[in-house]
Amino acid sequence: MEIAKLQTDMHKSNSWLYYKLSIHTLGLVLRSGITITSPDPKADTKLQVTSGVHHGGTLKVIVAGLPRTGTISMKRALEELGYGPCFHLAEPLCQFDNLRQSAAIVHTKDTALRRRKLAKLLQGSEVSLEVPGSACLPDLLEMYPDAKIILTERTSAAVWLRSWRGFGIDLRSDCFRWIGYWVPGVVAANDLYRGWMQLSAERFGIEAEPSEELYHAHSAWVKSIVPRERLLVFKCQDGWGPLCAFLGRQRPNPFPHGNESGYLKYYKRVAMVLGIFLWLLVIAMGVVVSSL
Repeated sequence: MEIAKLQTDMHKSNSWLYYKLSIHTLGLVLRSGITITSPDPKADTKLQVTSGVHHGGTLKVIVAGLPRTGTISMKRALEELGYGPCFHLAEPLCQFDNLRQSAAIVHTKDTALRRRKLAKLLQGSEVSLEVPGSACLPDLLEMYPDAKIILTERTSAAVWLRSWRGFGIDLRSDCFRWIGYWVPGVVAANDLYRGWMQLSAERFGIEAEPSEELYHAHSAWVKSIVPRERLLVFKCQDGWGPLCAFLGRQRPNPFPHGNESGYLKYYKRVAMVLGIFLWLLVIAMGVVVSSL
């Protein structure tokens, strides 16, 4: 499928990737009739009347680190160790329905309903990485009591914060939301990251902004709620040794290193360019209709 092939084009020129993403996204816009709204609320009703939490498969590994802590590298490492499918919203790109579901999850206050949504989203996956799983870790710990937890970290909070601020326009910003309003996935991504940041602020009693304080608070929180025997604190620089020992699997090739920042930068640039184009198209259509 087109989506599955997008990540293989990362090594090609930027213009080639922009072209592939633009054509694919524009096609989705036209096929979906520019659908921006959240999932049908009737879906929540169906989940609410279902008794219990139904697991579509069992998560074996939960990667609970913050975004920008090497989670793409961790995803590829776990795939090399034989785990899969691995749920990560940044790879492959263009997971529009998963983005909408994830945004709804971080805004759901009812615990039972949130867990049913998580079970549906992660159905069939063996690994969960980043949000919404990392933000809903207490739910996943109870839903999947045999899963092992990996807390990915950077060398320091300052390094993490520089990395967060260094990959372009903030996904939570009004600018990103409104310029890319007509582009599939933009509003959902904006809602997801706003919801995750607000949830973290309420949980830790801090401002709803990326900060060194957030980094330290999240790491301390994960370590405090995960039993020691189920937790591995890991930096990509640690390599295969501690990861293989923790998971009980053999060490394969050299430890992989993914370009998470590259994925996000490319997606956001394409979304902004396509968003401006679609706004111009909407305005032009409005002018034509008004002149009739």
